[in-house]
Amino acid sequence: MDVVDAPRRAPYGRSLLVALGWYATVITAVLVGQSGIPAAPRTDCSVMFSCLTPQEEIGLLLLVGSPVLLGLLVCTLVVTGLLARLIPSPIVVGTLSVLGSVAVVAVVVAVWQGAR
Repeated sequence: MDVVDAPRRAPYGRSLLVALGWYATVITAVLVGQSGIPAAPRTDCSVMFSCLTPQEEIGLLLLVGSPVLLGLLVCTLVVTGLLARLIPSPIVVGTLSVLGSVAVVAVVVAVWQGAR
């Protein structure tokens, strides 16, 4: 007798790990890139945030970037759940959920900036 298998779904946990791996890769690349840039001597400290130490710059980046990263993670949770039902590959689901989340957050930020 012919048995039709149910469509295979991507595991949610593995898909989410792929998405978190993309975020970790990008964050690590930014931090490594920032640490490899030689600092020019600063002679003018009249501009706000122009005389921060590298540790202070990272702290400021964490302070400003945390709400954006939180929004990205919430969007990724939702998008991964939706895509995992349709696509059987966790690698594709994780990658597409990150791209979709970045697009959603970019649109939200653009609308927020336009409303101001």
